[in-house]
Amino acid sequence: MLLAQTMDIARFIQIFLVQGLAGLFYLFIAYKILKRERKGLNLILSSFYVCVAFAVIINVVYAFIFVEEIVYILHVTTYFLLCFSLIFLLVFVLILLKSEEIFTPKLQLILVVIFGILLVGLWLIPDGVSINESTNWKPDWSWIYLLYSFSICSLFAIFPTIYLSIKLYRKFEYKELKKKLKFFLIGISGYFFLYFGTSISNTLNDPIFRIIWSLLSLPILVSLYFVYFGVAKNL
Repeated sequence: MLLAQTMDIARFIQIFLVQGLAGLFYLFIAYKILKRERKGLNLILSSFYVCVAFAVIINVVYAFIFVEEIVYILHVTTYFLLCFSLIFLLVFVLILLKSEEIFTPKLQLILVVIFGILLVGLWLIPDGVSINESTNWKPDWSWIYLLYSFSICSLFAIFPTIYLSIKLYRKFEYKELKKKLKFFLIGISGYFFLYFGTSISNTLNDPIFRIIWSLLSLPILVSLYFVYFGVAKNL
């Protein structure tokens, strides 16, 4: 009964349809990649999918919880994992561009750890996130929280990934490879769009915008398959 009272249609669509379906998709793809072979590229890309899948699972779980402290911890954990997943896309593209002989596993680990440390700031911003009965159990972020997330994720993960992916696309000579990487670019662009849109929605905390964004998010699910179809399917 309490769930029905606090769960409006926008949040239902966002959590159970958009994020729920995406989570199942990511788990399936991670399984497919690891089942094929557990080599460097496969492990990196599957780590991206696993991070997002766990984030979505946690997000669905805390939709049924109404204890402020627990909900806060689970919400920030969800967002941390969604942000953390971005670094694996960058590492994946760097390996494709430079090879593991140049961009060694040690360098990969250093990059992942540094990014993770920077994201710890998401836990340290005072009054960055409010999610309790007064917000109707919907996340309400401060602008400082949003700007910190955008700064770290954009400068250290999203923009470099886009730039290097385009550079990799131009490096390929064969049309078939270019075509596959184009699908990959569409897929990651869709994921970046979801990241920015969901973050803005949580900051604005506007019911109308939440509904609009929830509906806009649905078609993006199609683009998520392109990451797998473009590159991961042929690893």
